[in-house]
Amino acid sequence: MAACACGCACSLCLTTPCWADPGEDAEDDVLEITVHADDPDVEDIRARTTMDAVDLERRSGDDLADTLAGIAGVRTAGGTADAAKPIIRGHQERRLLVLNDGVRHESQKWGPDHATEVDPFSAGQISVIRGAAGARYGPDAIGGVILVQPPPLRSEVGVGGVTRASFETNGRRPYLAARVDVVPAAAPRLSARVSANVGVGANRSAPDYVLGNTASRTYNLGATLGYTWDAGQVRASWTHHAFTAGVFYGVQNGTPTDFAAQLNAEQPATADLWSSTYDIDRPYQDVTHDMVLVNADLIGEWGTLDLTYAFQLNHRQEFDSVREGISGPQYDFTLRTHSVDALYRHLAVSLPFGELDGGVGVQGTFQENVYRGYALLPNYRSFGGGVFAYERLSLRRIDVEAGARLDGLSRVAFVGDDDFHRHVQRGTLDESTCEVSPAHARCPAAYSAGSVSLGALAHIVPNLLDVKLDLSRASRFPNVDELYLIGSAPSFPVYALGSPDLAVETAWGASLTTGVRHPWVKAEVSAYGQVVDDYIYFSPDLNVSGAPRFDVTIRGTWPRFTYQAVQAMVYGVDGTVSVAPEQSLGVDLRFAAVRAQDRQTQTHLIGTPPDHLTASVVGRLPTVGVLHDTQVRATTELVARQTRTDDHADFAPAPPAYALFGLSVETELGSRTPVRLGVDVHNLLNTSYRDYTSLLRYYADQPGRNIRVRVGVPF
Repeated sequence: MAACACGCACSLCLTTPCWADPGEDAEDDVLEITVHADDPDVEDIRARTTMDAVDLERRSGDDLADTLAGIAGVRTAGGTADAAKPIIRGHQERRLLVLNDGVRHESQKWGPDHATEVDPFSAGQISVIRGAAGARYGPDAIGGVILVQPPPLRSEVGVGGVTRASFETNGRRPYLAARVDVVPAAAPRLSARVSANVGVGANRSAPDYVLGNTASRTYNLGATLGYTWDAGQVRASWTHHAFTAGVFYGVQNGTPTDFAAQLNAEQPATADLWSSTYDIDRPYQDVTHDMVLVNADLIGEWGTLDLTYAFQLNHRQEFDSVREGISGPQYDFTLRTHSVDALYRHLAVSLPFGELDGGVGVQGTFQENVYRGYALLPNYRSFGGGVFAYERLSLRRIDVEAGARLDGLSRVAFVGDDDFHRHVQRGTLDESTCEVSPAHARCPAAYSAGSVSLGALAHIVPNLLDVKLDLSRASRFPNVDELYLIGSAPSFPVYALGSPDLAVETAWGASLTTGVRHPWVKAEVSAYGQVVDDYIYFSPDLNVSGAPRFDVTIRGTWPRFTYQAVQAMVYGVDGTVSVAPEQSLGVDLRFAAVRAQDRQTQTHLIGTPPDHLTASVVGRLPTVGVLHDTQVRATTELVARQTRTDDHADFAPAPPAYALFGLSVETELGSRTPVRLGVDVHNLLNTSYRDYTSLLRYYADQPGRNIRVRVGVPF
């Protein structure tokens, strides 16, 4: 919810302009407007869910994707390392936009083991917008947006903060985090924050064997300095993320026969030789991500102006299995991104029939990628930017919002000579579009796209029943790896071929969301559909007989995947239902079903998550002494088999359906500065299963039973 000039939420100021004296009596003929100012998820035109500090504390130690996995419509895409990527309504990370403290997160995203380098502990809340939001947030927001917002800086003189700690039994993983906020008495307008956390894990274990070389280490540091005055705030921050993780030993295969044999094996061939250790062996990845941000929020009688400059440095190194005596990385990527964002929000305007508020914005980026190593990706340099505007009209029981955006991107890729000629031979690249030199080909490209949105929120029965309708057009520019990638890497254990002739992806979509808020039932259910033109589809490459292809290199045998454009359709339903949400005994349901298919062939797209349902019985116990807010939760997660895709078009049939059971207990100790305690058991029965959206399914089972003990202490 945007802030008005007076500092309140705009929905609080719909009946009185922000600049009006709150002590003045309202005019008798001012239009009454129904709002839900205390719940921005309800007021958003799109389907949106926010995780608050308590929700985030329950996921202490998880990466961003696993943290969000408890939201309806969100699943995870796993790889062969201790990393995961989010999936929203069937859309993988490429079609999702992550905004970290208002800045587009930029990193290497081409590998399934490339986890999003955003620290959930740095957030005060995380909101997930399900569905396209390109008109407001720009390219990549076809499937959804993840908004990571830091907690507000301290405003009162003194010291405060929070510490969190957890331990997981699967992988023997300790995690410790702390955040300290200070406002000095000598400078009460100044606020400072320092935060840090560390997590270290040994190899994970499936129910029947150790998953060799899946140990990992994660470190995060951050510092923020802010200054507030009557007309706004200026803030500077720095965050550092470091992640090192082994790549599962079982992905190594000498021949196509070896690969096929392990698909049917009960466990990887050498699993009996692996042990649970904190050592990280080759192959492994080592990644750091730094972001420096300067932000100014200015408030005046003219409205508000939000200005942000950010610099991001993403450095990825991957270390392959090599002969003795070689110590350096075989793949080294440095991605530098400068970005500037400006957003102006005008004051709410009173009209005879309602209130109007909105704004205009501009965004620009400069990015360069420098790569050293085996042939894989080209260096590139790009300039991009966009302009947008949105307005929201609030009537008595209906809000209508419209937005439009125009984006452009200019990019030059420097393709190695061998890779250039291979793309030309495949017929995917017109050599006349590039400037060829002895060392490389300089291949320029320019893209443009427009996005529009129109939505309505109707308070059918105020504070009880709402309906949202969101119509949108959003676009996405093809990434460099989708265009030019040739080869494989430790964190990308398939052989991939890009297609330089890919065009801009465009999605036309509609989403209908119904929300109910009653003391005995709280629910939100969405139905949605998208038509996606030139959908960039990453899937197994099939030969003339329809069987998947393999590539044999000096590093082993890898299944071949290719990028191709298809005309797709994505549709489905997701939602949550809570029965008796405030009573001593209640039931929570979370469900999602998504379909994605090629409109021309009517075949379903590989990689689409199967249907799933999570049901929980929640017991809320009365206060006993110093223990309060005690909950006991028994959970059953049901995941269907993905039966719609053709098993012969994949390297392995879709894994069977599975059911996982879980149990958790949490409570608060004390009242003044309550200590939160919790114990969570995942996969209680230690069930062996494979997850369709995880690349690990080709090689091994998912990790087994895990018990997490956690504690959070504010101060």
